[in-house]
Amino acid sequence: MKASRKVLVMLAAGASLTAMAPAFADGWDYEREYGHRHHHEAGVVYSAPVYYGPPQVVYAPPPVYYGPPQVVYAPAPVYYGPPQAVYSQPAPARVYASSPNAGNVGGAIAGAVIGSRFGQGDGRLAATAIGAVLGSMIGGGM
Repeated sequence: MKASRKVLVMLAAGASLTAMAPAFADGWDYEREYGHRHHHEAGVVYSAPVYYGPPQVVYAPPPVYYGPPQVVYAPAPVYYGPPQAVYSQPAPARVYASSPNAGNVGGAIAGAVIGSRFGQGDGRLAATAIGAVLGSMIGGGM
């Protein structure tokens, strides 16, 4: 079965090459003048090469773009003279806590201690939590 397929493929390839054989024939372009100038005299064909001149290169002018006008100012003139005396005191430096959250933490601790003094049982736990929150809010504002 495989041998008959190979033979069939070989026959098909041979037939297609045989059908294309006229396309491979030389001299078919003499009558159409592909690349040559021909002179026919009494059945004799003379072929002369074709010469082309140098290619001509044409450059288009570059495009011109017009934008908004640009205004350029000259720098101000510089005059050198004696320095002016300026008498002023530096602004006092602000005093910051050691940590940005120190006020919040300190207020929360103080509020929890104060809130734990009020109430009994679960009320004391609620008073401690409310005191911590209020102390943190007040301490953060300082």
